[in-house]
Amino acid sequence: MNAIVKCGIGAALVGGGIAAWYYMQGNDSTVMEFRTVEVVRDNFVNKVQATGTLEPQELVDVGAQVTGEIKEFGVDLAGNRVDYGSEVKAGQLLARIDDTIVELDIKRAEASVAQAKAQILTAQANISQAEVNKKKADRDLERAKKLGVGDALSQMDFDQYLTQAENAAASLQSAQAQLANAEAQLQSANAMLESELRNRDYTRITTPVDGTIVVRQVNVGQTVVSNMSATTLFLVARDLRKMQIWASVNEADIAKVYAGQEVRYTVDALPNESFSGVVNKIRPNATMSSNVVTYIVEIDIENPDRKLLPYMSANANFIVKEVKDCLMVPEAAFDFRPAPEYVDPAFAGKRPETPATPAAEEEGAAAEPAADAVGERALVWVQKGDKVVPVRVLRGESDGTRSIVTPLPGEKLEAGDKLVTGLRTVSPVAVAVKGGQQGGLFGMNGPKRRQRGAGGVEPKPGQNPAGGGHGGRPM
Repeated sequence: MNAIVKCGIGAALVGGGIAAWYYMQGNDSTVMEFRTVEVVRDNFVNKVQATGTLEPQELVDVGAQVTGEIKEFGVDLAGNRVDYGSEVKAGQLLARIDDTIVELDIKRAEASVAQAKAQILTAQANISQAEVNKKKADRDLERAKKLGVGDALSQMDFDQYLTQAENAAASLQSAQAQLANAEAQLQSANAMLESELRNRDYTRITTPVDGTIVVRQVNVGQTVVSNMSATTLFLVARDLRKMQIWASVNEADIAKVYAGQEVRYTVDALPNESFSGVVNKIRPNATMSSNVVTYIVEIDIENPDRKLLPYMSANANFIVKEVKDCLMVPEAAFDFRPAPEYVDPAFAGKRPETPATPAAEEEGAAAEPAADAVGERALVWVQKGDKVVPVRVLRGESDGTRSIVTPLPGEKLEAGDKLVTGLRTVSPVAVAVKGGQQGGLFGMNGPKRRQRGAGGVEPKPGQNPAGGGHGGRPM
């Protein structure tokens, strides 16, 4: 009897193990499911992306040409002290440098002018005296020549008259040279005076253009030192209603950029707004950083309400091509090639080069694309239930993520159609959760679990549990 009980228990354990194995194998079986993407109808934009900085179209550097201390600032159009963002007019005072030293230099220059004028008068007087002396010496020499050398006039006396005439002529020339020198000194003194007067004007720092002060680099009391490199005191933007973006474009994309091209851009400060501009020019001097060559492209933009500020960062999109209201397909849809068992039987054995719909074959529709359609022929697969159907299209422009497609004559492709890009394996439980029932995409169901009673107790004799469970004696 004990042997029979032991055999029964062993058989029960073996049967339970087999059942458990069968149960687990059924639960872990997998099914196949399509990976799909959706056809969309949207506006296609092929663009070159770049980043840049907003810059004033014209920025004027206002510097100092004299050395001195900043004594005071001017006032702007609103009557406030000149500062960042101040609106100014051409010729308006921005700052004043202490002119004490310059005034002293002006006085010295004026004194030099007066001294040069006095020297001219002295030289003119000397010329007059030399001319008188020369005339007297010339007359004496003339009389000596008439009298001649003899008993009345010795040779020594004649030579003396001749020497006096020559000395008088030399003195006249010397006086004339002194006058020329004095006149030159007067010109130099006048130039020095004019320079010092100009330096006094330079102590008044004014703006040469109408505009907005973007940068103020000095304070009252600061000493400005003028040297070979100009000292910048203010930067004035001529008109902030017209600005530029200086965008860095990679050399791989620069051939797609040209003058007059439309550019759409955003700025980080206004992320929900989009702006547009036009390419002005491409600077030919390239820069290289980490073996990457880039070119600076100038983009003219309008800023009528002046909400855009200088030196904001801009994300620019150069519009290479734009097509409105077109069908677009993700690139992954062109690479899928289904196994024959997944193709709809109505299309089994048909080659992609032939019309994809039976109706098109019956009507003898031409397989040529429309006259305005461009691109290369391609094939995509549309999901129809648990099968796929081929659709022939023309594959057009691509932005690297999606391509424009045009269905060939006799083909049908609409926004919302699901295109198959591949297959994946999923568990029956995942499919049941996703589809609301057990079973795979192709009807591959695992063995159904036997339902248990409440609390996991085996059903009592006489019960008919769902799932085909067998009744038995309670343990």
